Amino acid sequence: MVEIPYGKRMKPRYVRFLIITVVGVALVAFALDIPWLLITLIVLGVLNTVVCVGALYVLTKQPHTVSDDELRLRQLGFFDWRIPTADLGSAQIAERTHKGQRSVEVIGDALVIQSLTRTNVSVPFHEPQLVDLGKTGVRPVERVEFWADDPEHAVREINARTT
Repeated sequence: MVEIPYGKRMKPRYVRFLIITVVGVALVAFALDIPWLLITLIVLGVLNTVVCVGALYVLTKQPHTVSDDELRLRQLGFFDWRIPTADLGSAQIAERTHKGQRSVEVIGDALVIQSLTRTNVSVPFHEPQLVDLGKTGVRPVERVEFWADDPEHAVREINARTT
């Protein structure tokens, strides 16, 4: 199994959120003398810190992966899809910007797993695949587009298992 990291673009954003939260809570703690508001802001700050640390952990420890049997695509802890390599066509580098509303959604005939509105790897399927995105239901897709920190490596590793 080969890892395909995808968090390089998102990690700095979570680190900034984390720093802003810690500094913001500290400044508020010194500036406010209203106990209930201070407690509320500290609780919200702690929750935001947990979310940011969790996102950084997931981005580091749960990358996309490809093996001889499957391509596993993830988006933080919210999306995890396994596609048999036998169903995959030839992967290619295809950098695109998407105007989607969600980080994982079907746009046209593609499942788009974007990183800050961008994808850089496109993998067609031999036959349409069904993907269940929960609220939007089950939809057929003809390809998947996703972000990889090193798209050349991702394409090379996927194609080594599909050809």
